[in-house]
Amino acid sequence: MNDPIQTSVPNVVVVDPRFDAYKQLADSARLGRINLHIRSSGAEAVKLARRGSVDAWLIAADLDDMSGHDLVELLRKGAGDAKLAMVATDGPAGRHHAVAEHDAAAAGANVLFTHPITLRDLEELLGLPAEERSKVFAASGASRAFVTLPVGIGAAAVSMAILLLS
Repeated sequence: MNDPIQTSVPNVVVVDPRFDAYKQLADSARLGRINLHIRSSGAEAVKLARRGSVDAWLIAADLDDMSGHDLVELLRKGAGDAKLAMVATDGPAGRHHAVAEHDAAAAGANVLFTHPITLRDLEELLGLPAEERSKVFAASGASRAFVTLPVGIGAAAVSMAILLLS
């Protein structure tokens, strides 16, 4: 059986219990531009990291089972060339944003993103040259599932399905 993480388009893992905040990325996945894997806990993310290569990690500060900062530190040690981004809970104008940027950098994240996260944000995170962007993120005829979720998350899977259909 093919490993769902081994493909030619970028593999992006979102680790955040708030799946609904990633609608734009889900839309890009639906178009075959990225492979999007969504997890709500650090433990699920670590299991996924062991299964294959990941190009970019988007990690919320508060996860179901650990701090996002702790997960970034764990992944930094074993994520190879993968890019790590923390996702802020408040926007760049928020008063805690400067502290969040400092904490993300201290944990080892490459960047701190705020919502909404776009495909262009991923291009910049991945450091793709302009000529590569058109190749990698070009619409492809992906013929398989583009968003993967762990089996036991029930309500979150339903929420994501609703997002994909809207």
